[in-house]
Amino acid sequence: MRLLTSLLATAVVGLALVGCGSSKPYDGPTVDAFNGRLTHNGKPVSFPQGDRVILQVILHENGRSFGVPIQPDGSFKIGWMPIGKYSAMLIRGPKGERGGENRYNVPGGFTIEDGKTEYTVELGKGWKP
Repeated sequence: MRLLTSLLATAVVGLALVGCGSSKPYDGPTVDAFNGRLTHNGKPVSFPQGDRVILQVILHENGRSFGVPIQPDGSFKIGWMPIGKYSAMLIRGPKGERGGENRYNVPGGFTIEDGKTEYTVELGKGWKP
């Protein structure tokens, strides 16, 4: 009986600790990861090593904005993201500098879907490297 009581007490304390430390960063459905790459006319794009490139995405449902860092090979890999339809803007500029950035609205945006973590974001006809 003593063993059962000890195990039960340990389980209750463990669950309480897990519950206290795990606040959800977004109040709504999310995916565990948002990974992929940028393309132009279906082909991967790349950026100079010294450029700072961010895909600024805006969730249509509530206007919440997220900055997704883009690697020089045009890929991105971040953690959770809310499910839903997004508008997107690509922001480019030299590392360490603010202002003088180039901004490009990604036509059509994209949708993050439940259970899907790999995406291709097409920059569209107006994109100029």
